[in-house]
Amino acid sequence: MRIMLIESDWNFEAKAVAYLESRADMVVRQSPATAVRHAQAWQPDVVILAAEYAGEELLNGLRALPSRPAILITEHMSRFDRAWRAWQLGGDELLMKPLFHTRELHDAIVIAMERAALSAGLAPAASLAASA
Repeated sequence: MRIMLIESDWNFEAKAVAYLESRADMVVRQSPATAVRHAQAWQPDVVILAAEYAGEELLNGLRALPSRPAILITEHMSRFDRAWRAWQLGGDELLMKPLFHTRELHDAIVIAMERAALSAGLAPAASLAASA
């Protein structure tokens, strides 16, 4: 499984990478400027996006990819409205930080993949669920 993480919070990023590195091939991209180009070439299975990067240009670029589940993450209530609008434009799951258990991230990925598969008319993906 390929997971693209577009995140500015180094603490969350470190925890996410530590949890996911044994469960997925993973790329961490801190720059939203290169994320779309890299996603087009790399074709991630899941995109995890920090709310502060959920701008129109980035969302449109990611939406242009073949159907990919997207998880939006926000840590401040002041950014929740932005994350909510982004989620409505095509997010499959929305998380609030801090995440207290890595299981929350795992569950969000599984749920996002299932929602994306159901909306595409495919069988739910179980590759990450099987590695739990």
